[in-house]
Parts: sequence; C-alpha cells; structure tokens
Amino acid sequence: MRLINPGDPGYQARRKAFLNTAHPEQLPTLIACCEIESDIPAALALAQSHGLPYAIRGGGHSFADHSSTTGVLIDLSPLKSIDLDLKAETVRIAPGVQIGELARHLAPHNRLVPCGWCPTVGVMGAVLGGGYGVFSRLYGLGADHLLSASVLLPNGTHLDADPDLLWALRGAGAARFGVVTSMTLRTRPALPATAVQAVVDFSHAAALIDTWQHWAPSAPDEVNLELAIAAPDDPDDPPYAVLFGVVADSEARTRTLLTDLLDPARASLTRLSPAEAACHHSYADGGGGAATTLPPGERPGLRLNKSGFFPGPLPRSAIEDLLTRLVTDRVYGEIRDLELVPWSGAIARVAPTATAFTHRTPSFLLKQSVQLGFRAPTPRREEAHAWLRRAWAPLQPWSTGVYPNYPDVDLPDALPAYYGDNLPRLRKLMEMYGKAVPGTPPVHDPQAQSRSYNAAGAPSAP
Repeated sequence: MRLINPGDPGYQARRKAFLNTAHPEQLPTLIACCEIESDIPAALALAQSHGLPYAIRGGGHSFADHSSTTGVLIDLSPLKSIDLDLKAETVRIAPGVQIGELARHLAPHNRLVPCGWCPTVGVMGAVLGGGYGVFSRLYGLGADHLLSASVLLPNGTHLDADPDLLWALRGAGAARFGVVTSMTLRTRPALPATAVQAVVDFSHAAALIDTWQHWAPSAPDEVNLELAIAAPDDPDDPPYAVLFGVVADSEARTRTLLTDLLDPARASLTRLSPAEAACHHSYADGGGGAATTLPPGERPGLRLNKSGFFPGPLPRSAIEDLLTRLVTDRVYGEIRDLELVPWSGAIARVAPTATAFTHRTPSFLLKQSVQLGFRAPTPRREEAHAWLRRAWAPLQPWSTGVYPNYPDVDLPDALPAYYGDNLPRLRKLMEMYGKAVPGTPPVHDPQAQSRSYNAAGAPSAP
C-alpha cells in the first residue's frame, strides 16, 4: 500500500477534474493507494484506527462527489487485473478496471460487456448502478451480466455474495454493503455494427426530439441511437442537436431505419468491425468523454446533472419549453446540454423485481447538465446550480424515477427515486448485513464504486 500526503507526487493527479456539487472541494488528509487486494482491509483499518472518515474510490466518476473525503481516500484504481475465461464466456475483474480497459482486453476475442459509454468510468461502479452501455438495448444492462462478486464489509468480513446480496448488487451498488473486491461478468459476442452521427440545426431540435421519443424506444433491439442537444460555452456559438450511437446491422439497413427519423443523407455512417464495435466509445461530439486530469494549480471545474426516466412521450409544449430554457440567458464559459437515451429492448425484458435495478419499463432516460471550467468563481458556480434546478423543475410531473448512476445531490430522500418498489427489500438487506444506520439512507455513489463512511465504519449520511 502506498500512502500519499498533500504535496507528495501523485496527490494532484488524484484530485477530480470536475466537482459534481457546488460545495467546496473535499481534499483528503491522506490517500491510500491499494496495489494488491490485501491492501484494502489494511487501508480500512488505518482510517478506523486514526478515527478518520474515509471514502472508497474506484473509477472516481461520482455524480454526487461521494468518492471524496477530508479523511482517508482509499484509492482502488491500481487494481487492474482482468481474467478472461473464453470457454465459460466470463471475465473476472478487479476494482480499478475501467470500461475502456475492459473493452480493449475483450475486443481481440470479439467479446464485450455492455456496461457503459465513457471509457474512463470504473466497470464495477457502472455495473453496480445498472450500467447502460452501447449494446444494452441488444444485450441488457451491465448489472444483468453480474454473475458473482466478492465483498469486503466495513467490519473486515470478506465474503462471496449469496443470492440475496447478489440481487442487491445488481443495481443497488456496493455502497450499502461494502467494497466489491472482484466480480465475474458474463461476456457477449461483439458484432459488426454501423456508427451513426448526424448534426442537426437547433431550429429542428424540437421536431427531432418529438419524433425520436416515439421512434427510438420501439426501434429494433439492434438500434441504440441517442440524442444530445448542446449550448456551447460561447453564447455567440449556436446551439445544435446531435443524433449518435450504433446500429448492430449493415450500413444499408441502418440507412433504411434512419428514414423514419431524419434524412439518412444527413448522417455520417461508419462501418465497425466486431473488435472496433466492442471499443466504440464515441460520444455526441465524436470524442470519448470529458477530460479527467486536473491541470496543475487549478481548482476542479463544475459539472452538475439532473436525470429522470420517462414512461412515455413528453408533450410537444414541454419539449419546446425545455429547449427554450436551455438557450435563454446563456453565460460565457457555461456549457449546457441535454442527453436522451432510449430504453426498452433487452432492458425491459427483465422484471423490475428480478434485480435491485427497478427501472425496466420506461421509454427513455433524459439527463440535463451544466458545466463550468476550472477558473469559474464560487458565485458563478452557485448561479449555474440554481439555473439547472430551475430548468429541470418543469419536467418533474412526467418523470418516474432517477437513474442510480446519475445520483442527484439535490434530492432530500433519493433512495425511493433510485430504487422504487425494491427499496423495502433493500432496507431489509441493509439491516441483515448490519452496514446501514437504520432509518438513515447511506451515501450512494454507484457509478464509481465509491462511498463515504464515518470513522466507526458506518455509511455517512448524504
């Protein structure tokens, strides 16, 4: 185990590039880098022996900054082992493995695990919170591919997950039970596919969203086409919409399918081999996701999110209002965007109670974000947060829940929104394993397998 103090080499590199709350950054007193699995209980014991709070960080992409602490940051990112069993069609991974790393390891064998878009997100965290990936409409969520897991409880007990605990880990994260030190996932065949990208003028965005929300959720399982609407950080740059994603079919078939959505001639189509499709992480802008490294001497930037599941189409008036709010009173240095993700397909063919992930029947997921750069002052950050709350509020009547991998820092009682009717069973399991404070929702950060605990080993309140 390598210990890093403030000012030591490596400390700055482990600061997050973006905060996901408007509150000041939490800087750890000590970073414990776990280089072998036995370092994890040693790091927990170190924090508890000194009476310090601690946070577990795998990928570090907490949308609610739960992977940060003023105490001991237990960094699992060095744990990178990947063991592929081609005969069993499974892969066993350690906590530090990222989505891109797993994809590159499986691609030469034409295998994949459909667990996420962003290559720098931790695989475990993505899977534990649901794990929507490029091929999830075809194969299901990452959580649906979790076969087994080893878990270290905060009291030091190490166990293999039994059926009840495994049910909870398939969508409710390890945040309420302990640290997942390894997991085994089912792999799937990587298929040839066609990547799609079409940039659309903002004046057509409302009509495109309206058509998309009726079309994309009922498209064939092979089709995963998302929509993004972006307002760049310079108000003089026009906003725009982007249709992007993949179709696990030929280019000709893709063009035929697109005719129901837009003129196929406006779309750029790229043929992907199975290995290329397994590693396809291109987002709306053609890149692989936001920067993850904080420049020296800078405080983190700000990236705030709201999300909701929607059981059916939004009224056209609500769409137009949403877009108007997106582009009204834009501020220099502030990026605003919307992302619409089609649901249904293989995701919906799993019963809501079959795993802890309950959101099986919605038509689509909608996420709204605002982002500021590193130099944004505190008042500007607070204004951006207030804008996001105002912009999202009118959508509440149509939303039926929140994606656990997009945790919302503003929800006073988030667990019902994340877990719905599965929450009573989850609470019983929390009490069974003795890791949750009765009646107090523990901290939740499924996306990065990150969580915060107090010095006694109990989860901290949100």
